[in-house]
Amino acid sequence: MPTLDYVRNDSQSVSVTYTDMPAGTNAVFVNQVSGQQTPSQSGAMSKGDSGSADIPISGLALGEYYLQGQNSGQSIARTVMFYIN
Repeated sequence: MPTLDYVRNDSQSVSVTYTDMPAGTNAVFVNQVSGQQTPSQSGAMSKGDSGSADIPISGLALGEYYLQGQNSGQSIARTVMFYIN
């Protein structure tokens, strides 16, 4: 079962670790309040497998988010909620 774990974030990126991701997985930011989904500009998880990545947050509004791994448009894993401020 794929997992996506939040490590930390700063003003430029969110650091995550992931395991057992299928090839073709995309990272998508989801606003906790509005539900708006914003695809990340990173292809870090697209090859699948396991690893770690720093996902850029440029262009996101301030707020509460979680990062979701999506494959073929379906959610397969997500992080805990975090703040971008």
